[in-house]
Amino acid sequence: MEQEKKENQVKVEKMEAQLKNWGIDLEQFKAKAGKTKAETKVKLDQEVAALRIKWNELRKKLEELKKAGGAASGELKRGVENAWSELKKAFDNATAKFK
Repeated sequence: MEQEKKENQVKVEKMEAQLKNWGIDLEQFKAKAGKTKAETKVKLDQEVAALRIKWNELRKKLEELKKAGGAASGELKRGVENAWSELKKAFDNATAKFK
């Protein structure tokens, strides 16, 4: 049980680090969007806003998981993993567009 708790803590710490990096990426995307033509800027701003919403949702779910600790339910863990997967996919797509 203690080993599982440590493994979960390490996983959460890795997720937090990646979430922080994605937060930095969001700011870079926003800056790049600001340098584009008006029509393109609107689309990119919308995409950045959508990413920010998903980013905030995942951050909240990750906090819930941390607070629950080893007592976290399978449903909560799956919720975090699903949100993680969605956000990663969205960032991969956005990164390709912003290059």
